[in-house]
Amino acid sequence: MSFIVVIEHLEPCINKWILAEYSYVATLFPNRVLFTNVKKRRHLEVLSRLGSVERRSVKELGIDGPETLILDPRAEKELQPQDLETSKYVVIGGIMGSHPPEGRTWKYITRFMKNSRARNIGRYQFTIAGTAYVVKKVSEGYSLRDLRIVFGLTIEREIGKGVSLSIYLPYAFPVDENGDPVLPKNYIDIVAEYTVTYEQRVLSRGNDYVCEDS
Repeated sequence: MSFIVVIEHLEPCINKWILAEYSYVATLFPNRVLFTNVKKRRHLEVLSRLGSVERRSVKELGIDGPETLILDPRAEKELQPQDLETSKYVVIGGIMGSHPPEGRTWKYITRFMKNSRARNIGRYQFTIAGTAYVVKKVSEGYSLRDLRIVFGLTIEREIGKGVSLSIYLPYAFPVDENGDPVLPKNYIDIVAEYTVTYEQRVLSRGNDYVCEDS
């Protein structure tokens, strides 16, 4: 069964960082991605370039049943290849991870879809792109134990003469066949650029909520 990857869009903003995550998923699963809970017109326009788009939440689509599988770190059971063989929909939370994790997939999705199956891909927090990569490999018959995972990624960037930037991403990243962490295209540059821009806006606005649509 060729399942549909459902991304429940739960972020208030769309920026280059989350777009890189979403674009990677669309590349892995061409013509098989559905973005749900997309309320804003601008978000509808942008995400329709990557896949199908639905204003309603996944909770409102009438697909809460055994053919729907939710990926949730809080789920008791680990994802197995046979789980995907019987799935029509695989739900991924469109959430930029927080540290420590806040259990938002369970809070916003899983607890409302009691007839669906929930599975974890490990107890660590993955990125959206990393989650999709793991799903892809498991759908090809690999078990989670076949996949190599690294925990935490440090990005070093020089942002000016004598000024360097060090960013630590406290997430789990699957590793590809070449031994490299699985990352979307230009991911490191995007994260570095976003971090600098974010800090500048926080300093100028005096708060830590910065929303900049792409």
